Amino acid sequence: MAALSAACLAGAALPAATTRPAQAQDAAPDLASLRQEALSLVNEARRDNGLGPLTTTGPLSRAAQAHADDMLKRGYYSHESPDGRNVADRFQAEGGSQWKLTAENIAQCEGCRDLSRERVRQFQQGWMNSPDHRANILRAGLTEFGFGIAGRDGKILAVQTFAGPGEPRGTSREASAPAISAEAAAAAALAAINQARREAGAPPLEASDALDTVAQRLLEGDTKHGIIRQPANLLDLLPAGERQQWRRLDVLAAACGGCGTRRTKADVTGFAEQWLNDSGYRQRLLAPGTTHLGFFLVADGDGRKRAAAVAGRREE
Repeated sequence: MAALSAACLAGAALPAATTRPAQAQDAAPDLASLRQEALSLVNEARRDNGLGPLTTTGPLSRAAQAHADDMLKRGYYSHESPDGRNVADRFQAEGGSQWKLTAENIAQCEGCRDLSRERVRQFQQGWMNSPDHRANILRAGLTEFGFGIAGRDGKILAVQTFAGPGEPRGTSREASAPAISAEAAAAAALAAINQARREAGAPPLEASDALDTVAQRLLEGDTKHGIIRQPANLLDLLPAGERQQWRRLDVLAAACGGCGTRRTKADVTGFAEQWLNDSGYRQRLLAPGTTHLGFFLVADGDGRKRAAAVAGRREE
């Protein structure tokens, strides 16, 4: 009898399960047809669980097929290749975004020779019967799908790959995190940092529209290779009439990937906690001479979120 096993992103092997007896080798498989069957099955499962459909993309499909071929050629079975590459590495090598959430399911069948739609359905059933694999298939925040399959000498390897912007922090299947405005985000950042200042015995900061503007301008433009712009003179980002009003400005910046596409309060408090847990950033945020705070957060659409805070000391 043929033996079927599978592994999800964590790489844990499942108990063997039996399938139908091995058949004679089919003709060269129609990969496009098998990939469409795999997509249909995944989207059927997602639809039955109240989730939106995925679409097949070139980077994920190429990454999945390359991994199936590589495992078969080099004789290993793992999410990590012998040279240490994982699903995110393979996705990015094919042109995928480094900021998207990625996931992968793999499976193998020993004593199997038929690369067919029926075989794809058996792999899908096995994945859906495993909690970890099922979780990948039914994960919120995914929008893209890829599938690869390869067989030789009675062994078949199949790979599902997934990507998407992810979900905001503080989100679960039971509770979604509502989007908030830029103004509400700035207020939440100020509240979180002032709470830390109170605990440290430092006077509270005041909100500043001018510093909010600086934070927003730092996040504008081409920042593909960094979190914020690097202006020659930070004071030039202040609104007209404000440039002589500030003695000192300190900038803090951070980014996260796979964090969804909407701005939430959990994002803001997450960035604030990240800064406060860094000794250098914490010192700047809690400095007694600092008087005002500006904040801005942007969601770039592919799962990357970037935040900038500007701590300032206003002229007396």
